[in-house]
Amino acid sequence: MATVEFERFGPATSAFYNLLVSIGAFEWAYAAALKAVKRLVPPGGRLLEIGPGVGALLKKLISAGYDAVGVDASPPMLRYSRAKGVSVAGVSFLLPLRGEAFDAAVALFTLHHWGDHGPSLREVKRVLKPGGYFLVVEADQARMPLVGSHGCTAQCLRDVLSAEFDVAVERRFPLLFAVARKP
Repeated sequence: MATVEFERFGPATSAFYNLLVSIGAFEWAYAAALKAVKRLVPPGGRLLEIGPGVGALLKKLISAGYDAVGVDASPPMLRYSRAKGVSVAGVSFLLPLRGEAFDAAVALFTLHHWGDHGPSLREVKRVLKPGGYFLVVEADQARMPLVGSHGCTAQCLRDVLSAEFDVAVERRFPLLFAVARKP
């Protein structure tokens, strides 16, 4: 049996992240991600957030009129996100969802936690409808080297996502927005 590595947050990290969200530390990133989603899919569309964490973006997606669900591997994060929207336990490399069910999927600040990207990208592609979008938002590591492994470069995003999708990457400091489309 193959071993798959990924990062999962425990109770202390989840509580700290929830504190940061409660004081608005990431509000700017959630607003930017929501704006990007709105350019790709009209309200009413079916969305998947992979790694919703405490559910802040998921709540915004639902409030904006999307039929949105989140999948997270961390039980402590799920407790927070379930209070804000629909979240289910699962991992990016084995999504507990039916195929071709979503107009778009969103990964905000999570792709760098996924370990081997291949199995996860195939799963995202499987659950997207034909022509569906996969929006990946990460910190721009080239412009903000202090983020260390908690970010990506534009080239890294292109290389990783182009294995399964048609990809365009836009740099909007301090973020990278990769729009990957299922052929």
